[in-house]
Amino acid sequence: MEITELQVIDTAIKIGLGSLITLVGTFLVTWLKHQNDRKKESRKRFYDYLESVSSNIEEVTHVSLRYWALIIEWVRNNKQGMDLTDKRSEELERTKSELFDQFKNLTVAESKLMLLGLTHISSQVRDYGEFLKELRGKYYDGNQSLNESDLDDVRQELLSKRKSIFQELAKSYKKGL
Repeated sequence: MEITELQVIDTAIKIGLGSLITLVGTFLVTWLKHQNDRKKESRKRFYDYLESVSSNIEEVTHVSLRYWALIIEWVRNNKQGMDLTDKRSEELERTKSELFDQFKNLTVAESKLMLLGLTHISSQVRDYGEFLKELRGKYYDGNQSLNESDLDDVRQELLSKRKSIFQELAKSYKKGL
């Protein structure tokens, strides 16, 4: 069988078009996969940041509640004319220092929320920090005017602010990017 010039050109065109289709297909698949990987990584970072923020807030809350518990213990002892034991006084001093150090966690949480564009929640975190600053400033050992009722109200407000922040974080978590 004799191959004509037309058959050679026809075969070359078929091979060329097949190669072009393969090249374009490979390019599109690779480009789409890269786009998908970037979105996936961005979503993962978003969720990791929200989890980190919630962890930071929970650490601050834990130390704040420990401070509250030691102060209410001081109030109860003070009503009976007693001081805290040396061990509990040392724990209160450590907790005061730790509470001060925990404000870094709030700052980190607030900055991550602003970075994610969640300014409403970052404002809540800032408000929470201001509340904790007020807690530490008004409710301290040595303040003879403290009573359990006021401290219970403060605890309820602390937990309410925490709950509000976590509700907003949960909404953002469910909503995603």
